[in-house]
Amino acid sequence: MTVTDVLTPATAPGAVPVLGHALLMRRAPREFLLSLQGTDPVIGIRLGGQTVYVINDPALIRTALRDPDTFGKGGPITERFRAMFGNGLGISDGELHRRQRALMQPAFSHTRIVGYAALITEEAGRRFGGWRDGERVEVHREMADLALTNLTRAMFSADTGVDAERFREATATVLNGLYLRIMDPTGLLARLPVPANRRYRAAERYLREVIDSVIAAYRAAPLDRGDLLSILMLAHDGEAAMSDRQLHDEVMTIFIAGAESIANTLAWACHEVAAHPEVEARLFAEADRVLAGRTAQYVDLASLAYTKQVISETLRLRTQGWALSRTTTRETTIGGYLIPAGAAIMYSPHALNHNPALHRDPGAFDPDRWSPDNAKALPRGAYIPFGTGTHTCIGEPFALTEMALTLASIAARWRLEPVPGHTPKPKVALTMPVDALPMVPRRRFPA
Repeated sequence: MTVTDVLTPATAPGAVPVLGHALLMRRAPREFLLSLQGTDPVIGIRLGGQTVYVINDPALIRTALRDPDTFGKGGPITERFRAMFGNGLGISDGELHRRQRALMQPAFSHTRIVGYAALITEEAGRRFGGWRDGERVEVHREMADLALTNLTRAMFSADTGVDAERFREATATVLNGLYLRIMDPTGLLARLPVPANRRYRAAERYLREVIDSVIAAYRAAPLDRGDLLSILMLAHDGEAAMSDRQLHDEVMTIFIAGAESIANTLAWACHEVAAHPEVEARLFAEADRVLAGRTAQYVDLASLAYTKQVISETLRLRTQGWALSRTTTRETTIGGYLIPAGAAIMYSPHALNHNPALHRDPGAFDPDRWSPDNAKALPRGAYIPFGTGTHTCIGEPFALTEMALTLASIAARWRLEPVPGHTPKPKVALTMPVDALPMVPRRRFPA
């Protein structure tokens, strides 16, 4: 490529003086970023006085994510996350990230996932066995409690005395507060003395105090309890183990990033299955053949192909992340576009997942798009629910295992009917939580 081949990214239309595109991003970030998919492969947007370069092409996104030395962790979204997650694995970069990932990888090995799956199966049997035929269930809350319980049991084998309901509410408050902080280019709203900011600070303080108290208790008796925290605490690379601060950041990252996304995906999956009778029939047929009314176990996963397709389609349609960011560590080109050093880069998993040029009829819920033959035809980088490259989510096998076992266990015993007159809607947030999902379980197999 010659110098004359290098392009300067254009600026997207719709900017207004001073704020740029900040109002569009605040009011409808998913829709705005999706609209950019029809523009240039790389295009600039303005957030206040800052130019952010949005990468729209899936191949270029994949290139950027697989080159962390050039496209490092940073940018307006990442930096706001850093205030909450510190140097946890989802935020750290460079040598620290490589070291932390190596230390944490054993906690997500196949053997460990099998052990976590046993806890997930046990909790699913207990929870869904307690449902009553015809008695309304708040599915969004059930899934939130379930996901948090599973993560808590995997993280802490001992009875920590954590108030699960308060912990869940504090997590939701923090996620909502993070969204508002990310969408404020001025940074001023977070400093206003208003009730929402006081609730955010109280929730953050509570989460940090709980995590620190559990870490202190484990430090006092440094045993291998077979749980996540023990593995992280005892891990070392021949030089040193993790500090209490690093442990805190990793635990906070796993809880905040993990529980919410899993819960949201499961709730939306329940809704989509009920809303599509043909999908429901095939899901039930698979559950009947494989499980015959019992709770799903890890060994069943290989036989739950359609269940996993339903999960994949839910992750696409109800994307749990509308945008992520990086920062260039040096001047570079990508796709022929010149990006200066220190520039903020953004890409949108939601926009990729809803681009009609990449996904046929993207607004339709169609698990068959994830059949082996159809999935192979998808362009590389067009579907990355857990990222790609060295920053691929380390919890991917845990999340996929939990979601498949949970959905199959529900399908094995229950049909969930929508409550007449209620239409669930996504809440405005960093992820895509459902506002409310009341449903009525109808028994399919005897207790």
